[in-house]
Amino acid sequence: MADVTDRAFDLRGAFLAKQEELLARLRVTAAFSDHGTTIGDSSEADWVGMLAAFLPGRYGVAGGIVVDSTGGQSEQIDVLIYDKHYSPLFLKTSAGTLIVPAESVYAVFEVKQEVNKPLAEYAGKKVASVRNLERTSLGAVYAAGQYPPREPSSFPILGGILATRSGWMDIEGDAATAALASLEGDRAFDLGCALDARSFEFTHPGRALEYSDSETQLIFFLLRLFRRLQTLGTVLVVDIDAYESRLAE
Repeated sequence: MADVTDRAFDLRGAFLAKQEELLARLRVTAAFSDHGTTIGDSSEADWVGMLAAFLPGRYGVAGGIVVDSTGGQSEQIDVLIYDKHYSPLFLKTSAGTLIVPAESVYAVFEVKQEVNKPLAEYAGKKVASVRNLERTSLGAVYAAGQYPPREPSSFPILGGILATRSGWMDIEGDAATAALASLEGDRAFDLGCALDARSFEFTHPGRALEYSDSETQLIFFLLRLFRRLQTLGTVLVVDIDAYESRLAE
């Protein structure tokens, strides 16, 4: 039997190295290009790649558009976290953009170079465009029978913003806290990250705002996100008949 090393694995150090790697990639594109679309596309790809590498295989991560069975559709979403096991993927374009049903969505994030009040409000509108869609729900079949359908309201879609930097001098200060807390209802954030400053989570119940420390932004965001995904469980069972009825129209 192979010997087991006595040296403890440095999980914090590993995450900090990953954080510096991601931050360096995000900064390099911004430093060598002044083309907004190029910077945005590269940043989105970096965040998507990092999340896809971290999350278990049941979670898909990509940019895309969310649709519902009534013909509604969301705005273009930078980062979608969606179900890969039980939900259909309606379409994947040649550019890699996905079209997914609303029932399959776990979380949506807007990617920006900076988080500030106007961009947070813009991101909140993007999040709301997904949360406002209609979601069907059927009972889940298992070996001994069928579970009753879940109410869509019991499966809240997570939302937030991912940024390279903070536009506030103090992201924990009154101005930043007030701006983030002012997003309510379908526009409200659950999680966010300003990679060169801090990450944050609105905890439940009560929506208290909790921040990471000034070193472990990425660790905080990833672990809090995964905990929230675990709490959600499995996505709603999509009613394919409701979508098929659109074909007749």
